[in-house]
Amino acid sequence: MEEVIEKLRAINAKRVFVQFPEGLKLKIQEISKELERNGFETYLCLESSWGACDVREDEAKRLKCDAILHIAHGDFGIKADIPVIYYDYFLNGNPVPILEKEYHKLENYQKIGLVTSLQFIPATEKVKEFLESKGKKVFMAKSPLEKYEGQMLGCRTGAGKALESKVDAFLCVSAGKFYGLGLALDTEKPLLNLDLEKCKIYSIDDVKNKVEKIIAWNRQVLKDAKIVGLLISWKRGQMFGNPSALKTRLEKEGKEVYLLAMDEFSPEKLEGMKVDILVSFACPRISTDDQAKYRIPMLNYYDIQSSNR
Repeated sequence: MEEVIEKLRAINAKRVFVQFPEGLKLKIQEISKELERNGFETYLCLESSWGACDVREDEAKRLKCDAILHIAHGDFGIKADIPVIYYDYFLNGNPVPILEKEYHKLENYQKIGLVTSLQFIPATEKVKEFLESKGKKVFMAKSPLEKYEGQMLGCRTGAGKALESKVDAFLCVSAGKFYGLGLALDTEKPLLNLDLEKCKIYSIDDVKNKVEKIIAWNRQVLKDAKIVGLLISWKRGQMFGNPSALKTRLEKEGKEVYLLAMDEFSPEKLEGMKVDILVSFACPRISTDDQAKYRIPMLNYYDIQSSNR
């Protein structure tokens, strides 16, 4: 926190717009108090904060804030009109007791690729030391897009993909399946989660297989669809692909196509829209993780590209 305060003082910030993930809501008032004690006025943004791809600079400017403090997300490379300070906010967690209890699940793998999310970067050194003490070869890579060795995002798995040819399996240090699933869908190598929240190691092959089956099914739905909705977000870090080009292509196939634009997707916003399938040009994890929330089948735009339609 001291480094964050120094950075805010260096840019002479007085009023700070604070974005944070849902998981930190119980801690955010403590952080706000610390900032206030150091002379900053804080506006706590209670809208969803999905990552550093979701920088709410327009809202911050309307509230006449001097800076945005983005907590628990790394710099996504977005150039904002006001300064954005990123606060890594690591979480404490000791993986060693879990490794001691669950090590038998890793015994068949000699070369292990170690990956994690930003919050659990400090835990990777203990994992690496433990595995090496058991004679395992542990590999880590740093993506040029991320700050730390082994760090992945839910939508950027470069730290894992760089190791694919070198390892027998991946071990993802995290809480929950979100980060591990991103890499599992991008690799044919086995992936196990070392879950610091559930205190166990487990495979997520069942989730991966389910997602892949849904994607395959929805590709067929798109082929048969008469009306298609293309979902577009105006979040600056979530504008991918070329919706207009896909619209033209699908219209040549005889389909009726609508460009549906919004800030944040939700099933409620789509109520009343008559479409057979949705194609998302925003965060690639929406169709992967939120498919069950929508009554309409959904694909990511790159699912179409890779299907060789």
